[in-house]
Amino acid sequence: MYMVMIIKDISQPLKLSLINKKSAAKHLSHVILLVRDSTKLSLGWMRASFRQFWTIWLLNIVIIFWRNDRLHVYRYNPFTNDFLLQLPLKRGELPTMGQLFPTAIPNMHRKPLRMCLYMDEVRAVYGPNGQVMGTDGLLSDYIAERLNATRIITRPITYSMHNQTADLCAVEIANEFDDIAMNIRFLAPGTFQKSAEWTVAHSRDDLCVIVPKAKSEPIFWNIFRSFGALVWLSILISMILANVCCYALNQERDRWLPLQLFCCILSQPVWHTPRNISLRVFLVFWLYFAMLICNAFKCNLTSMLVYRKPLPDINDLGSLAASPYKILVRPVHMKHIKQFLNNGHQYEAQIWKLMVVVPDRLLLNNLNRNVRSFAYLEKYHIAKFQVNARQHMHTGRPVFHLMNSCLVPYHAVYTVPYGSPYLGFFNKLLRSAYEFGFERYWDRIMNSAFIKSGTKVHRSRRSNNGDDPVVLKLEHYHAVFFLWAIGALLSFLGFLWELLARN
Repeated sequence: MYMVMIIKDISQPLKLSLINKKSAAKHLSHVILLVRDSTKLSLGWMRASFRQFWTIWLLNIVIIFWRNDRLHVYRYNPFTNDFLLQLPLKRGELPTMGQLFPTAIPNMHRKPLRMCLYMDEVRAVYGPNGQVMGTDGLLSDYIAERLNATRIITRPITYSMHNQTADLCAVEIANEFDDIAMNIRFLAPGTFQKSAEWTVAHSRDDLCVIVPKAKSEPIFWNIFRSFGALVWLSILISMILANVCCYALNQERDRWLPLQLFCCILSQPVWHTPRNISLRVFLVFWLYFAMLICNAFKCNLTSMLVYRKPLPDINDLGSLAASPYKILVRPVHMKHIKQFLNNGHQYEAQIWKLMVVVPDRLLLNNLNRNVRSFAYLEKYHIAKFQVNARQHMHTGRPVFHLMNSCLVPYHAVYTVPYGSPYLGFFNKLLRSAYEFGFERYWDRIMNSAFIKSGTKVHRSRRSNNGDDPVVLKLEHYHAVFFLWAIGALLSFLGFLWELLARN
């Protein structure tokens, strides 16, 4: 909005009826004061007028008047002692819109910038010497540095540890104690109630459900998971064909032949050495085949017994609605649940019945003690950290699982007092931090800080020595069966040679 005010008499009180302190989006409002009574105009009057505008948090103000055959233009900077900024214009030169209302980030000259920032275990972690780590903490430092301001952080106390129904920093922002709340909030305009404005949405922070990890399948079936179905079928066919070949090649017709073949698979010695060459050739290749298959089965069986295959986790709303878990919800999140969930929906109505509102401390105590009788509703950035935290692990495996489908999707924003003059500057700095990749970089810094168990150094395959042993893998099984087929073919050729030699 652009508004031009023509002032004929500067002795009259200056009032703005269209704009007041609680007007929203002040960074989009621009006012031009055109003074016709320039003979009585003084620097003191302009300074007093600008201070009056600053009391209602209006920054985009210019005073224009004509004196001494030239145009004079004044802006103001509330962060300097002189307050006035004269636009240098030559005689006959007219100012541009960019000169009247520049969009550059102002210099606050180390004036205080009050920020509300409470402790967050993921995005705002307080460290020594006044350092605040995490994406929100590092972003607050970035904003203060770009504005050349002195960052003054207010750490709010929990108003009600047992029944917190209001967002932290909401009171500080509504009462204008701070200039910005640097903890991300859900973009729910209906919950702000003209007590706060929101910045541009820079990320997502949905309300997601943490569910207990699905149980593992029984150990007995892990015996058969050592091989795939195709490998087991090939082994069965090879056993049948081996018996057929041995009965055809063996002249003595030993009734214990199938048992001897099975003993070969178990790496047991054969009872006696057959006389004919064809059966000897077949047994040599059969022993190689049995040794490879048996060793591969033992190795895979060990790994399968250690790692039990888990059952499918709860990942969608239908599975959550059909689950027996009660969902523990913080009181502060109920307003978002009521606004988003639809009781007429099949699954959402059932999920609504599963929700239980509990105090914050009770929810945290159950989660910290790894109580798997409940599901927990939490912000996405906290839930993602919780399911991977070491305290929520048992024998190195996670106890909880974060659903892929979140319950309440929301954009993440920061809040400022309603009518704040800094909103435009904050939006510009947030966009630049996102476009230049600072936010993603800070997220990676925190992720690496959370993982303190060390990193695995993987050597390149090109640097491996050619003499290194190659572990038998599932994709090598076709070579094993091909080796057995070659043995069967050679023994068959030997059998034909024996028949020809006998005849």
